[in-house]
Amino acid sequence: MSRFKLELEKLELVPSHPFTIARGTKETVPNVLVKLTAEGVTGLGEAGPNSRYDEDADSVIEFLNQLSTSFFDEVDSTDVLREKLQQLDRPVQSAKTAVEMAWLDWWGKSQEKPLWKLWDAPSQTTPPTSFTIGLDDIDVMQQKVEGAKGYPILKVKLGTDRDKEIIKGIREVSDQIIRVDANEGWEDLDSAKQAIRFLVDQNVEFIEQPMPASCKEELVQLKQWSPLPIIADESFVGREYMDEIGDQFDGINIKLQKVGSLIEASELIEKAREQNLKVMIGCMIESSLGISAGALLGTWADYVDLDGHLLISNDPFSGLILTDEKRIKLSNSPGLGVSRN
Repeated sequence: MSRFKLELEKLELVPSHPFTIARGTKETVPNVLVKLTAEGVTGLGEAGPNSRYDEDADSVIEFLNQLSTSFFDEVDSTDVLREKLQQLDRPVQSAKTAVEMAWLDWWGKSQEKPLWKLWDAPSQTTPPTSFTIGLDDIDVMQQKVEGAKGYPILKVKLGTDRDKEIIKGIREVSDQIIRVDANEGWEDLDSAKQAIRFLVDQNVEFIEQPMPASCKEELVQLKQWSPLPIIADESFVGREYMDEIGDQFDGINIKLQKVGSLIEASELIEKAREQNLKVMIGCMIESSLGISAGALLGTWADYVDLDGHLLISNDPFSGLILTDEKRIKLSNSPGLGVSRN
């Protein structure tokens, strides 16, 4: 009989406002909680599936239900865990993330040490996180910006036919630094260039995923031309050749839920550095549990966009601290350091 017990639970997260990007709107976000228990210790992990990558809560649960009760019995290191997860059929990346996260949380708790200390993180805090302003009527977006005055950086969703009006509206109420995320919304090179020509004088730090991931040649041309840095999101899920990504972008957005592994994500950071690429750690809509894992990696990053837990009204976990500078401070509690409310 296995010494481990694996339990799954759906987490129905509710955004504080309907969350809209260029691809659509979310009024609820079904994530999946993984609980891994052995020797009186329970590790927690969170899957944040995204339809952009053909994943949802049901596919996560179906994938995790294939794990045998003895799956974890031979796991005595992160290397063994990684190898066993890589051997699974039809991988669901967010489910792999959740399983690995739960084991790492269990391991840290078993060692009675915070995971960030076990991993020799360079700091207990991340760079300042941006705060996301989803698409909406301009007056509503202005209200959201007013409510985010304490954040030094805004991440503004664009990729529409009213992008100029949105930015002008935000600039009426704020001079905060803006990071633009088009979510593949500018469908051709001319549209992207036209948008960037306007944005270059709007105190914009960089542009995230301006065009569809399929527009590889156009993205190469855009990077060569653009006066603003270009960061890969949908174009980068962790299995691409880093030199090809470097031809198209100035940096990458690593999201654990699409990469499928904290361990692999840490290696991707090293590979990005070898290509002189900037590194951002991002997130889906997640609770403090999922964000805690992203924040661990964020201690090695240039930028973080780790506000998923700040955008929901019913975060079921606590333990992360947001400093006055809007840096995420990792907990001194064992493991990932978060607990159920």
